[in-house]
Amino acid sequence: MGAPNTQPPEATLIRLAREAAGLSAETAAGRMNISFSGSRWRQIEKGGRGSGATWTPVVAPAGTLAHMCRLLGIDSARLAETGRTDAAEILREMERADARTPEPAPTVAPLARLESWQQQVILNALDERPRSDKEKALLLRMLAAQLDGEAVQDETPASHEDEPSDRSA
Repeated sequence: MGAPNTQPPEATLIRLAREAAGLSAETAAGRMNISFSGSRWRQIEKGGRGSGATWTPVVAPAGTLAHMCRLLGIDSARLAETGRTDAAEILREMERADARTPEPAPTVAPLARLESWQQQVILNALDERPRSDKEKALLLRMLAAQLDGEAVQDETPASHEDEPSDRSA
C-alpha cells in the first residue's frame, strides 16, 4: 500500500503557496524564524513520510503550520478555510503582533540631508588629491559623524547663550 493520494488541505495550501513564491522546500525552511529543515517541510506538504507499508502520516503542529503560513504570506482567514483553526488562531496572534509593531522610521544618512551642490563640493574635495577608496570611505564616515554631532547640537537647547560663538575660525 502506497502513500495516500489525498493530502491534508493545509498541506496542499502550503505547497501551492511555496511553489507560487518560487521557493524550494529547503529555501523556505531556511527562511523560517524557527529551526526547521527542508525534509520536515516536505513531509508536512506530503502529509506523511515513508512509502508503502512504512507510510506514516505527518500533521504539522499548530505553531509550526502558523510559522509556515506567515513565511508564505498566507493569512489566518485562508488557513482557517482548510480546517486548521488551531493554527489559524496562532497565526492571527502573529498578525496582531505585527500590526502592533510599528515600522521603524527610515533613517536618512547625514550626507543625504545635504543639497546636491554640497555633496558635489565634498566629492570634488575628496578627488583633489589621489586617495584610496578606503581613505575616501573613512573621510566620508568622519564627515557623516561630524554632521550627526552638529545635528544633535542644533536640537539641544544651548546652555551657554551668553558665550560668544567662535565658528569663524
